[in-house]
Amino acid sequence: MSDGHDHGHDDETATDPRPRVRAIQSLLVEKGIVSTDAVDEAISAYERDIGPQNGARVVARAWTDPEFKRRLLADAEAALDSFDFDVGMQHIQVKENTDDVHNAVVCTLCSCYPWSLLGLPPTWYKTPSYRSRMVREPRSVLDEFGLELEEDVTVDVWDSSSEIRYMVLPQRPDGTAGYDEDELTDLVTRDAMIGVERLDASSSASTERVTDGGSDESEEPFAELLGLETEPTFAAPWQARAFGVTVALYENGSGFDWSAFQERLIDEVEATPADADGVDYGDADATERTYYEQWQAALERLLVTQTDLDTETVDARATEFASGERTAEEFVGGSRVH
Repeated sequence: MSDGHDHGHDDETATDPRPRVRAIQSLLVEKGIVSTDAVDEAISAYERDIGPQNGARVVARAWTDPEFKRRLLADAEAALDSFDFDVGMQHIQVKENTDDVHNAVVCTLCSCYPWSLLGLPPTWYKTPSYRSRMVREPRSVLDEFGLELEEDVTVDVWDSSSEIRYMVLPQRPDGTAGYDEDELTDLVTRDAMIGVERLDASSSASTERVTDGGSDESEEPFAELLGLETEPTFAAPWQARAFGVTVALYENGSGFDWSAFQERLIDEVEATPADADGVDYGDADATERTYYEQWQAALERLLVTQTDLDTETVDARATEFASGERTAEEFVGGSRVH
């Protein structure tokens, strides 16, 4: 089995991620490695249930409970045990904004992100422009988000990785002394927890707000500059499926090596020219196409090297889906492959 990028493919089916993702899922289901229900649950959890409201609750607790805040900044994972959501195996650190220091989060390699706290990363977070510029010229990038910092404020940029994820603890807005924890939670935005926004109680109603679905109620400033759309979370079903299969493998105790996957995703990102457009598979967003093409390719490369899947079998199954010989309504191993 080879882990190289060139498998000698000579047709569109070999590179079209739509039938390939279906092929990978159906083969894994047949082998009993993952279930269709687990994939569906992973997609639903991160698209609908897990959103930045988890992080917002953490921030509000830190604002109202000094002892919790101390523990959160010292050992975030231990402090988060008091909540009813699971942070999984992500190693998380929380960085506090103060009058003198402003923190921001980026992932220069791909898109490492504290999913369990903030939901899925916004489109702009995954763009080459944000990933490269945030570390070189953070003040300029923050200014494009509408955040102008005083010259005497130090800007610390934290580069997330597969080993550690960062979240920002924003400053509590002035004028909120009488607010309870629920009211404070409603003020916290995802962008403030990434560090590209400062919170203001008097204007929070007009900013991007955290809701139970993790959806946004306003446009994304940086995305507008890049000409990108950010909704829906996945621009096409195959992207959700690629994500869901990966998360289901990671969570089901099958020994899926997330660090190895991350390394391959980084390789795919680095091998893609910064100005490359994804192939148009009918999706709404070129950046999303490119990113999830990289994601699917990294997943397939890992499975080919670490399981008994092989490229030829995936090719054959993908051809069946592409040609209509195998359809979404078929049942495999007792589970319907969506």
